[in-house]
Amino acid sequence: MLNRAQAFAAVARLHAQATRDAPAAVLVVRLQRLREIELAFGYEAAEMLCGEFERRLQALLRAGDVHLRTGESDLLVLLPDLRGRAHAALAAAKIVRALQAPFDTTAGTVHPLVVVGIALCPEDGETSELLCRRADRACDEAAGHVERLAFWRAPAIPVEAVQQALRTAITDHQLQLHLQPIQRLADGRIVSYEALSRWTHPVLGAVPPALFIGVAERSGQIADLTRWTLNVGLRHLADLRRADPEVRIAVNLSVEVLQLPGFVDQVFDLLRLWNVPPGSLVLEVTESALMRDVGQCEQQLAALRAGGVRVAIDDFGTGYSSMAYLHRLPVDTLKIDRSFIQEMATDTRAQRLVGTMIELAHHLGLGVVAEGVETPESRMQLAALGCDHIQGYLIGRPAAADEVVAAAFASATARAR
Repeated sequence: MLNRAQAFAAVARLHAQATRDAPAAVLVVRLQRLREIELAFGYEAAEMLCGEFERRLQALLRAGDVHLRTGESDLLVLLPDLRGRAHAALAAAKIVRALQAPFDTTAGTVHPLVVVGIALCPEDGETSELLCRRADRACDEAAGHVERLAFWRAPAIPVEAVQQALRTAITDHQLQLHLQPIQRLADGRIVSYEALSRWTHPVLGAVPPALFIGVAERSGQIADLTRWTLNVGLRHLADLRRADPEVRIAVNLSVEVLQLPGFVDQVFDLLRLWNVPPGSLVLEVTESALMRDVGQCEQQLAALRAGGVRVAIDDFGTGYSSMAYLHRLPVDTLKIDRSFIQEMATDTRAQRLVGTMIELAHHLGLGVVAEGVETPESRMQLAALGCDHIQGYLIGRPAAADEVVAAAFASATARAR
């Protein structure tokens, strides 16, 4: 197995040979779920599979191609003298097909999952390290593609620039908090708001939330970002409660942050700082993230809920929760993912599925919020199905927190007249 410096040196040699007319490609080939294979089939079987991978790969490569093992489940493939992008895609597709073929072991047949990320040389990077990082990033993206391969794509905003600027943005309060209303269907009242971080950089412009939140998770800044959102969200909640003492605020919570030592205490410290009751805070955890470490999350969520904080499972229906986990998890609310809501208008099966989710939640004593409600028809359907709350553009788009607070006071004043 090569160390990083040796791998970079090999890529540097490839980079030196590549031209626009005869480009090269750097491929990161990754065997997914190796840990699961070790547990299911044994360590020896997993080692045999990794060896078989290299043999299969070697049989596919041309005389001048190079493959290097850079990790337990990662291979680096260098393809010089290509005829273009399509040539690289063809080679990657052949690798995926060959490596995903079933592999027989003494413990049974393994069905491997492989992803391939591709960076083209010289156009996708000036240095060997940058080419490797971009192929690695493309490998992550390939996991969501049917073809199991992906080219690195230059983002509208460079990820490296976002990572460098984000820490300053958090510490210097350059982020903005927006609030999106959640309506109670029974009487049409706005009873809660979801807190959403937004960022407009003086040079980069408006940075998409999915981009900077993803960067925060990968760079270890998600704890700082979450604390910022909680602190600012609770400050605005304190103002909102002067207009409506029953209003709540919901904050998205990363599982990684939930498991940090002292996080639960920090939440209660912030509640005391802004003098808001714990029951007015809802922490939202996505279903798929929650299921990755149910045991640890269950303990932390139980501690939060024991102190009065409410807990919601976000994007419900898109993960892989089991009924046993749902029954025992300390949660108050299910938020049905927008994809189901938006399909209801044209798909009766989607409508029945949403109705089943609502019925299940109510049987477990949980409330329900439907996300992504954009039409009056969806609202009528959800009301008929017994949904408790709705959120989406029909009710209101996310707006700057200061504007939301001002509007809440204006509405409270008008009701008092």
